[in-house]
Amino acid sequence: MKKLAAFAALVGLGVGLAGIAFAGAQVQLQDSETARQAALRKAYYDHPATQVVPSKDVKVVITKDSIMRSCCMPPNLVVAGDVTNLTLHPVSYVRMVISFEDAKGKILHAETIYNMKAASLGEDEEVRRLLKETPHFDPLLPGGSDRFSFSIPTPMLPNFAKVELYPDAIVQ
Repeated sequence: MKKLAAFAALVGLGVGLAGIAFAGAQVQLQDSETARQAALRKAYYDHPATQVVPSKDVKVVITKDSIMRSCCMPPNLVVAGDVTNLTLHPVSYVRMVISFEDAKGKILHAETIYNMKAASLGEDEEVRRLLKETPHFDPLLPGGSDRFSFSIPTPMLPNFAKVELYPDAIVQ
């Protein structure tokens, strides 16, 4: 019985010392199901980040660049941000083109929008007629800022490798 108690004490001491020795060690286990789920999550949510093409007239800061999902509609790529007039004169409006390219640089899809103060410039002709509205804009004064937002249904987008945003300050 004394031998059994001594053996148990030695085993307990060995386990205790081994526990102390391995206390700082971390083991990363990733089974195939976890890896599969991570790959699906990346494919579901990931996309190339939008790159702003610099402009001497306006500064563009992207504040949102993500795929938004809803139960009621297809997923949308939403790119939104702020645009600031860097010139010493008023800018009538800022036209922005977002371009989607493949790995070889071929443009696959492009869309145009305007800053929010000039959003009516991008309205459909039928909408303008129904609202009895003429296109209008509020100029951006020197140093003035405004917002913009693209929302593009992802089913419309082909498999793209690059997204670029081209701002164009218009003075009338």
